[in-house]
Amino acid sequence: MAAAVSVPTLTWGAVERVRRSGVLDLLLAVGVLLSLGRFLATALGYGIPAWFSEELPPLIGLLAHNDPITAIDVRQYGVVTFLVYDPAVRLLGPDLHPLAAYGLVVSLVASLAAFILIARHLFAGHRRAALVLALLWLNFVPLLYVVAQRMVDAWQLLFLSAAFVLFSNSSASPRWRRLAGVPLALAAMTKILPALLLVYLLIRDWRAGVLGLAVVGALLGVGQALYGTLMGFGYPAWLLSSGGGTVAAWSTHYENNSLRGLIYKAAAGFRLEPDTKTYVLAAEWQPFLNALCYALAFALVGYLLLAAWRSRSAAAPRRRAIELGLAFVTMLLVSPHTAHDYTVVMLPVIALWIALWRCGAPRAWARPLVVASALSAFLIGVFLPMSVMARLIPIDALLAATHNAANVYFTGDPIGRGIGAYDFLGFPGVGLLLAWGVMAVLEHQSRRAVPESAGVPLADTVRPEIAVLGST
Repeated sequence: MAAAVSVPTLTWGAVERVRRSGVLDLLLAVGVLLSLGRFLATALGYGIPAWFSEELPPLIGLLAHNDPITAIDVRQYGVVTFLVYDPAVRLLGPDLHPLAAYGLVVSLVASLAAFILIARHLFAGHRRAALVLALLWLNFVPLLYVVAQRMVDAWQLLFLSAAFVLFSNSSASPRWRRLAGVPLALAAMTKILPALLLVYLLIRDWRAGVLGLAVVGALLGVGQALYGTLMGFGYPAWLLSSGGGTVAAWSTHYENNSLRGLIYKAAAGFRLEPDTKTYVLAAEWQPFLNALCYALAFALVGYLLLAAWRSRSAAAPRRRAIELGLAFVTMLLVSPHTAHDYTVVMLPVIALWIALWRCGAPRAWARPLVVASALSAFLIGVFLPMSVMARLIPIDALLAATHNAANVYFTGDPIGRGIGAYDFLGFPGVGLLLAWGVMAVLEHQSRRAVPESAGVPLADTVRPEIAVLGST
């Protein structure tokens, strides 16, 4: 007698769920296409970036006019910036217009490559979650600005995304983790701030950290050979010698949203002198505020390094991902100057939040943690046009309350009442503080969670109650 064959029953409820799922996927796909259009339109709408006149003249002078590099700007980026633009200057010449087009291509490729890396790492096989991430990625206002201005922060996003993927890879082999030092070295030699991540790596996985330092040394050697001492082995010494004045200048910069920037803004009551960008701040307060900023920065870095020390033998990818996310946020908070565009490196952290929330890791997310992470992402990423944000956030009322409404810098350029005022009022900084709190909670939970093996995927299961971001 033939064995009975079980035929699945297709209920009306199942058909309806499939139909709704398809509609949701279609709506998400349309949203991604529209967001891509906004992303490209914003990127193509700008001309020559202002930072070109600060950072590129030494390179152009050397390659186009054979002038040796004897002086560099106080904010000079590292040797990787020269290495990226070197072939363009040699092929296209000193004209900034074709160099701006070249920079746009590099920024677009870097930002989209970073998305692919993170989406494949965290959401492979989960189409809907990847579409949601694409919506957030393409509408992340700091990234729109960075790409439009051809800023090196787009490369930083790629380098840090690559390090995140390598360091939290679920492969049981430690070789992937050790390679994480390579993109971090590239990031540190683009802008010096990610050097903090190399310090973290030296404690967490010393072989990866040593490899990163070796790559830094190699890059400085290349800079020495191609561009001279200031962009070679003399670059670190030059940074140290100019650091004090730079920190003092950035402490009271209106767009600074690091912990230091927020403290100085709060001490001034978020008030500027009439028709200036100078804080209303008594000179005798400066030493105390400076000491407070350093003390809090050391405390945050100390917490990060303590977490790294505790986990030296932990190979679980979730634990490594959470720690590195905490390191990203800490880096932005302790920086002497964190402009809004620097926060593009929060995108891998936001993606990590989504992935961990979906699988209830390190444990099921409590409502306050969900709200704090969502609010943090919103305050940092903005996502909406500023014309819409101005209706949600009473910027005009806040400027009036802080006696800045009549300041010419807010009634026109360079600050204005849009994103400049938003940055001045510290909303991205509040988002970063919330992000640190979220990561601290996750770090604490992951430390107390049941240890995982190195081969367990970072986000392997989806809780049924949040299947709206499921595996379809």
